[in-house]
Order: sequence, then structure tokens, then C-alpha cells
Amino acid sequence: MAVAAWLFVVTRTVLEQFRARTSVTAEGVTVRGAIRTRSWAWSEIHGIRVEDNRWGSPRWSGYLYATDGTRVRLLHVDEYQMTDPIAEIADLGATALRLGLTSMDPRPEVEERIARGARRRKAWQRAAIASTVVMAAMFVGDLWLGFTDRPTHLYALVLGVPPACLPVLFYAFDRLGERRHRRGLTPPATRTATDARPD
Repeated sequence: MAVAAWLFVVTRTVLEQFRARTSVTAEGVTVRGAIRTRSWAWSEIHGIRVEDNRWGSPRWSGYLYATDGTRVRLLHVDEYQMTDPIAEIADLGATALRLGLTSMDPRPEVEERIARGARRRKAWQRAAIASTVVMAAMFVGDLWLGFTDRPTHLYALVLGVPPACLPVLFYAFDRLGERRHRRGLTPPATRTATDARPD
């Protein structure tokens, strides 16, 4: 499994370096990945943004947001390929606006879909971290069974339990994120000078 994982990572990296690219024309944006190619017309694009991947590499990457809330990384639109990706993406947006390819009209429903996608990604990240912790705990527990001369269940505990926990953990973190989001949208109840809630 380790060899297969390394081969997958190396193959994907090589393909992304030599095949992947992002093309921007008057018709739209085309993202050619390691395997597939996808295109969006300007009418299907909500915006192009550069985001800070705090723990990732590259740190500053360009992302396309479609009107359906889809988020796609723009390959090679980062600080490795551009001197100032933020300024260049801002120039691209200004040019598209000037040519009438896009507009500044607010789309709250699209922004809500984008925010929902961001919350789901955060839930997946937290679930993956929690599953890794579960895997480590299962591995330690299996070692303890071996040291105490009890039957071990390495594959069932290490390779079975964590993947089974992943969807459950994602659901729990996703519900928690949605609950916090709704709580943040609810205006706090005001109090009078006597600290009594208004009727």
C-alpha cells in the first residue's frame, strides 16, 4: 500500500508538472489537470480568487468559483509561476469586467453555496484528522494485545475501523459546523437596562 501510494503521488506530480495548465480566453477558463480537462464559459464563472493555503504548498493558489458553487484549483496559478498572483488575478478580473465578460452584480445565493462548500471541506479535514487519531489509537491497542499475548487484529483495527469512522465523523463535524453557522446568523437577544429580556 505504501508503494502504491508513493507511485500515485509521483505520477500525479509528474503529470501536473508537464501536462496540467490553466488557459484564460475571451470564451472562458479551461483547466487541464493530470487526467481530465474542464472548461467554463464566463457566464458560468462567479469569480476567480487567490486563497491562502496556510499549511499547503504552494501557499497562494488561484481558485475558480462557478455559479453552482463549484470550487476548482487553477493549476500553476500560484506564487511558483507568478511573481504576484494576487495582483495578476486582480488585473484579470478588472480586464474581464472591462470587456463585459463578467459583472459585479451581487449573487448572495452563489456566495451561500460557496460558503457551504467551505464548511463541508472543513468538516472533511477535521474528520480525516480524527480518523488518523483513531488509526493511531487502534495501532497502539493492537500492539498492547500483542504484548499481552492476546489475539491481534491488525487489519481489522487499523485498516477497518478508521475508514468506517470517517463518514460518521464527517457527518458529526458537518452538523456541528452548520449549527455554528446558523447560530452566527441568529442575532443575539438584546436586554433592557434592567437586564430583562424585551417582550
